[in-house]
Amino acid sequence: MDLDDENQLVAQAKQGDMQAFEQLYRQFSNKIYLLCLRMTGRPALAEEHMQDAFIKAWQALGNFEGNSKFSTWVYRIAVNVVLNEQRKNHIEIHADQDWQQAFEDELSATHHPQQIDLEKAIVKLPAQARNVLLLHDIMGMTHEEIGDTLGIASGTCKAHLSRARVLLKEQLER
Repeated sequence: MDLDDENQLVAQAKQGDMQAFEQLYRQFSNKIYLLCLRMTGRPALAEEHMQDAFIKAWQALGNFEGNSKFSTWVYRIAVNVVLNEQRKNHIEIHADQDWQQAFEDELSATHHPQQIDLEKAIVKLPAQARNVLLLHDIMGMTHEEIGDTLGIASGTCKAHLSRARVLLKEQLER
């Protein structure tokens, strides 16, 4: 889907066109699910967070000003859903046994086995380092944006990113 198609669907959805929003959902739900899975390490919870993110997106669609792509906006909503749940329940992520199978099922058709190894290594990172890595390297957020989102200083963000990369390298070399 190109940006013009995305913008047209967003405009239609803002006018209450549920079918247009469903098309946006179909286009981006898998990517949002994978982001949530990376952040939570638990397939059922990732599915729940992905659904919550799209519900919140539908409810707040009138506030979407188009300063960013719709997909970026929904990614940020999903990140906030996951982070708020983690803060609220003081959740530390430990990937459950279903995680490996779910991720392999999602990625096996389109990704190389090394990508799956990388994803396994990412979910084993400490929560803060993992979240910073995902927000920076996958979402493309700046250190300042990540700091605002996570409530940490940008220097702390840089330290977490550096730590995450070192730990990833160590895990992948094993």
